Amino acid sequence: MKPTVSLNRRSFLFGSAAAVTLAGHATTKTGARQLKPGERYRLALIGYGIQMRTTLTPQFMWWNDAPNMEIVAVCDCDKVRANAGAKRVNEEYKKNTCKAVYDFREILNDPTIDAVCIATPDHWHAYMSVEAMKHGKDVYCEKPLTFTIDEAKKVIAAQKKYGRVFQTGSMQRSWRDFRTACMVVRNGFIGDVMHVDANYGVGGQKLGGPSHPVRFFDVPENAATEGAPNPDCDWNMWLGPAAWRPYSDQLAPRGVNEFYPMFWRFDDDLGSGYNGDWGAHHLDIAQWGLDLDKSGPVKIVRSDEPHSTNLFHGGRRQFGMRMIFKKPYGDVELYHGPFGVWGTVFYGTDGIVAVNRGKIAVWRGTGPVKPTPEIRKAIDDASFRPDKLVAASIGKDYGTDATVKKDDALDKALDKIEQVFDLAHAKVQLYKSANQVRNFCECVASRKCTISPAEVGGRSATLCLLCNMSYKYDASFDWDPEKMDFAGGNCRGLSIARPVYRNGWDVVV
Repeated sequence: MKPTVSLNRRSFLFGSAAAVTLAGHATTKTGARQLKPGERYRLALIGYGIQMRTTLTPQFMWWNDAPNMEIVAVCDCDKVRANAGAKRVNEEYKKNTCKAVYDFREILNDPTIDAVCIATPDHWHAYMSVEAMKHGKDVYCEKPLTFTIDEAKKVIAAQKKYGRVFQTGSMQRSWRDFRTACMVVRNGFIGDVMHVDANYGVGGQKLGGPSHPVRFFDVPENAATEGAPNPDCDWNMWLGPAAWRPYSDQLAPRGVNEFYPMFWRFDDDLGSGYNGDWGAHHLDIAQWGLDLDKSGPVKIVRSDEPHSTNLFHGGRRQFGMRMIFKKPYGDVELYHGPFGVWGTVFYGTDGIVAVNRGKIAVWRGTGPVKPTPEIRKAIDDASFRPDKLVAASIGKDYGTDATVKKDDALDKALDKIEQVFDLAHAKVQLYKSANQVRNFCECVASRKCTISPAEVGGRSATLCLLCNMSYKYDASFDWDPEKMDFAGGNCRGLSIARPVYRNGWDVVV
C-alpha cells in the first residue's frame, strides 16, 4: 500500500524549543505539511481506553505540551468510547471539530490527518504503526511497541523506509531522575557496570507473574455477561490479528470505565504481561544506561526459582530470568526481580546507581559489588555503605535532614548528584526531553529524531518479549542482537513471530 498523500517539508519550528539532535539521532527523511499562519497539525487518537483517556488525551489537548497539535478524530471500535472521546475533545476546544471514528482505516485513508497517537492493546500496535507511516503520518505509539520481536523489526524497518517521525510512549526517558541516573552510569562514574537489576511484577498475587494463558472472573456476577454480545463494540475488529474467541467483558469492558487492562495484557494472544507493561519501562532504562539502544543481549538464562502454584500464572516461574550482555570490558548480567523500591539498579566496579519514579540513590567508591539479597535490602532503604553514599531520595524526607521534606527531596538529591559529577560538562550527554508528548510535537515540527524512535522502542520491546518467552517456555537460549533473532541453534523451536495473523492483518513493510 502506498502513501495516499505526498507531504512537503515545513519550515515552521516549535517555538524556541526545537528538538536537539544528538549522536545517533538523525533527522527524518520526510517533511511535514506546510502550515498556514495559526494552523495546527491534525492529530487522530486511536484506542480510547484508560491510557488514552487519562494520560495522552489531556497532554495532547494541553497548550504547553502540544501547541502545534489539534485533535480532529477519536477512533475506537467501541462506539461508546469513540463518541465519549470526541465529545470530550469538542467540549475542551469549545467547538465541534473532532469526529468519532469506529474503523481506524478511515483515519489512515484521510489525507488531511498529519499524525496519529496509538493506544490500543499490544496486538494492534505494529500493524497500525506501519500502515500509518505508509500513509505519510507521524506516529506516537504506546509501549510496549510490539506484540512480537518480528513486528519490532518491521516497525524499525518501516520508520527507516518511510522517514516518519516516530515516538514510543516510554515516558521514563523524559524524566530527570532516570536521565540523571543514566548520565552517571554512561560517563563511567561508577566504573564498569557488571550487574543490573530490573524489578517489576507482583509475586504471589492474582495478577503477578509475566503472563498466563487463562482468565478467571474477579466478580461472580460478571459471568452472566461474559461472552454476551456487545452491540456497541466491533468485536471482530477488536481481536484483529488475534485468534477468534467469544466476546469477553474482561478483555474489553463495555463503554467508558476505569478498568486497568490487566486481563488482555496477561493473555498470550494479546499481550506479554508485566514484561510488556512494566518491563517496557525498567528494562528500557537498563538498555539506556548500558548504551545498548541499537543492540541487545547475547544470552537468555532461564529462571531457577520455584514455579508459581497459582493457576492464574499458568504454573510459570515469575522472576529470576537473567540476560547476558556483551560489553568491551566483559559480560553484564541483568536479573529480573519483583516490584520493589527501585525499578533499575546498576552495579559497577566502583559504585551503584539505583533509580525509580521519584527516587534515586548513588554510591561512589564502593569497589566491586555483586548483588545479594542482603545487599539489595540495604540498597532499598539507602543504608548500604553510608560512607560512600553521594545522595539519596527514597520517597521520604531527605536523609537525616528533617528540614527537607519529601516534595523537595528528589530535586535536592538530583541537584547534588549533578553537581558532584559535574554532569553539565560530562563527556556523554544524553537526549534531554521535557516529556514524551511534547518531544513528539517538537519533532513533528522540526523533523528531528524523538527521544524514543522505533529502534529504541523496538529494542526495548525485544527485551520484554525475550524475558516473557523464557518464562513461558521455561527456556534458556542464545541471541543474536544484530539480527534480532535466535543464535546458537538452541532455541528449542521457539519463534519470534506470530504463527498466524487472522483476517489478513499481517504486518507488511
